[in-house]
Amino acid sequence: MQVANVPENEAARVATLHSLNILDTPREDRFDRYTRITARIFDMPIVLISLVDRYRQWFKSAEGLDADETPRDISFCGHAILGDDIFEIRNARRDARFRDNPLVIEQPHIRFYAGAPLEAPNGHKLGTLCIIDRVPRQLTDEEKTMLKNLADMVVGEMIGYVDTETGLSNRDALISTGTSCFENDSTGRSLSLLLFDISDIMASQNDPEAQMSPAESFAKLLHRHFPDAQSTAHVGAYHFAVLIKADRDFDEAQAVNRFCAEVKKTLSPDGGKGLLSAFVGRVQSDPDIHESFVDMLSQADGMFFRREKQPIVDDTSTSALVKALVSWRKTIF
Repeated sequence: MQVANVPENEAARVATLHSLNILDTPREDRFDRYTRITARIFDMPIVLISLVDRYRQWFKSAEGLDADETPRDISFCGHAILGDDIFEIRNARRDARFRDNPLVIEQPHIRFYAGAPLEAPNGHKLGTLCIIDRVPRQLTDEEKTMLKNLADMVVGEMIGYVDTETGLSNRDALISTGTSCFENDSTGRSLSLLLFDISDIMASQNDPEAQMSPAESFAKLLHRHFPDAQSTAHVGAYHFAVLIKADRDFDEAQAVNRFCAEVKKTLSPDGGKGLLSAFVGRVQSDPDIHESFVDMLSQADGMFFRREKQPIVDDTSTSALVKALVSWRKTIF
């Protein structure tokens, strides 16, 4: 078996992939539609949107394959991201590079593979839209063009859900991910939307020579403090939201306290003196109130609006909000 070479721009490529905040997010119909359509167009049993991370290939969508990821060193997609064109293996059993590959000699018994690179606007190959069959095949030139066009559409879907200023998910992406989580929440009460407002920070930061805007700096801290969030999003000029699923091992109240302390320490010129808390509150999913995730987001918008009209003026108010998180956590577990 031949392991694919590592691209020369690997560090920048992986950084671009991670900046999209798409790895390890729930399955979404906006991507599943592409794999379903591609499977029908090419009459293929397996279609994947595969993203090649440092040591694994992770599937944002998988039609016909019951897996979330495989090791990168046995992946076909690791080879596909090395070029610009369709990477096609017509019969893996007769190809010296793959004939003893575990994915060939064991499930899913790959014989045919064709992968179109998912190329980001900066030129980095993030993964592939790939089609797989258990019997030998060969694509026509027309089919190769069609597969590449579909891959470009997948990239457009990925990039279109990214906030250009911060690199976080945008509002549409939050709605898509949140809707998927909401619909798969068996209890109807395990989702929490944490809300943050940086208008006060923006007012205190007016250095035109700064390397990053306050929003960019805040986003970086947010992503670092909530790495396992379902979504971290920039939902308005000054507004951010973090979608969390209830987890016994994750203390939200503690995480919010640590985050707010870091924000004051890092983003305030005077170390946080006189700076209002960025934490606005949280919206807990409740089947008696919310019929959809959009209902949760609408409630969040109302909280942002009230914050603008009557801002939190001290850490006592923030403390009350954090205590509410503790109380909510007890009701879940």
